[in-house]
Amino acid sequence: METTLATVSLKVVNFKETMKDIEQEILEKGTLGLHEKIDFATEALQRVTPVDTGNAREGWINKKDRSVLSKDPKGGTIENPVEYVPELNKGHSKQAPKFFIEQVLITVGLLEP
Repeated sequence: METTLATVSLKVVNFKETMKDIEQEILEKGTLGLHEKIDFATEALQRVTPVDTGNAREGWINKKDRSVLSKDPKGGTIENPVEYVPELNKGHSKQAPKFFIEQVLITVGLLEP
């Protein structure tokens, strides 16, 4: 029986520095609309998600509610269907602290502390 070795590469995320960059980008962009905040938060979550295989980082998607009858966006959702993302958010990886998801959403202004 032939044995195949799997290679796993880890990319260490400098979480604090990345969060500072995200905060600076928010300041530079000024006041973002709701849908722009959802897009920006999705991108920011991708940047700070710990990487082993890349599945969790690539799993972030958003859905924005758009009403034809309203000028104002109704809201939206940001999701990651990868089953172990809740464990990563609980601090399972040393690449990002506990509650990194909430930290990003607070920084972007989609969640209040």
